[in-house]
Amino acid sequence: MELDIFRRDNGPMTPPVSILLPSEVLLSGPSPHALRLGLLAPLSGLLGVAGPAIINCAILAGEEISLATETVLELVLVDAGGLPETVAREVDLLVGAGLVDGLVGTHTSNVRVAVEARVADRVPYVFTPPHEFSRARAGSVFLGSDPKDHLREPIAWLARNRRIQRWALIGSDYVWPRQVHRAATTVLRELGQRIVLDRLVPMGHVDAAELVAATRRAGADAILVSLVGRDGIDFHRGVTELDAGQLFVRLCTALDENCLVAVGGDSSGELYSAMPTFLQQGDDRHLRLLESYVARFGLTAPLPGSYAEGCYDGVHLLAALCISGLLASNSAANAAEQLFAASAGVPLDGPELGGFDLTRRPMRLARANDTDLEIVGMPSGV
Repeated sequence: MELDIFRRDNGPMTPPVSILLPSEVLLSGPSPHALRLGLLAPLSGLLGVAGPAIINCAILAGEEISLATETVLELVLVDAGGLPETVAREVDLLVGAGLVDGLVGTHTSNVRVAVEARVADRVPYVFTPPHEFSRARAGSVFLGSDPKDHLREPIAWLARNRRIQRWALIGSDYVWPRQVHRAATTVLRELGQRIVLDRLVPMGHVDAAELVAATRRAGADAILVSLVGRDGIDFHRGVTELDAGQLFVRLCTALDENCLVAVGGDSSGELYSAMPTFLQQGDDRHLRLLESYVARFGLTAPLPGSYAEGCYDGVHLLAALCISGLLASNSAANAAEQLFAASAGVPLDGPELGGFDLTRRPMRLARANDTDLEIVGMPSGV
């Protein structure tokens, strides 16, 4: 399956961006005249609902890179929604055969851990979602926030504005939510808050009625929800079906507009999400992306939520790492820091990278209003 995608904006035709399957590139071999990036996106599993928009944003970023740098770019699509070891073996085959110049991943952290172990710094690996706090390998670049950065300002804002004191922590039982709970314990104590329930749920086994009952028995004012993808959708849908939406404030660490639409919306006024981007934010960088996305894919395309926008940034960063020449004498992590500094105004010698803003996006807090997530403000003024 090869999709040659062209863009014509009354100007030069963009070099083609091809979406290739691993089986195709394993048969065809290396492509010396193209920049070939492994795209680890969830076509199934917990984050599968966000997969179509993630792929669209990767294509859009690829086209922009091709137009700005006259580079032929190929994206090798790996379904990152499968079992971690299965995904890691497939990526290992691609890297070991020299078939990809780098990897960009928008998927769960348990897959990231498995892929990192297999790749072992042989190619740069840009991981875009919020991540568990851990020491990254030299070949890995984390674009998302770690749990303390993710939680501190949203929790402080809610504690001050919603008069919350007692928290329940409910998350999926795997690497990222475990670290979220550890970080939340520290942050909540520093802010003078109490934890009255701490529960990790096996993935795929969410019992909303039992979790709501346990939260009520514990006397919680709020729930920190780190249930991922489909599990989070099932929980919030269950809360609505139980007519329990107004019993507690719910703060989510992995809820974007695609997930909220899958929930069926929420009008309780008590559901909040902390993410780097939301569709309704009004900064120029975000608005330019939305304009380009709608022009490219139309108004009926899947919503480019925070996960998808993170992948867009990740493809731009990975391509810049590969084109810049910095990897010849730097680790991916060090090279990325130089590119971040260049975006902030520090001069960087090297080829033209397209002038795209590669800086990290700040955390924002939004409240659900039906199927919209409306930004409500943060202590930092964001």
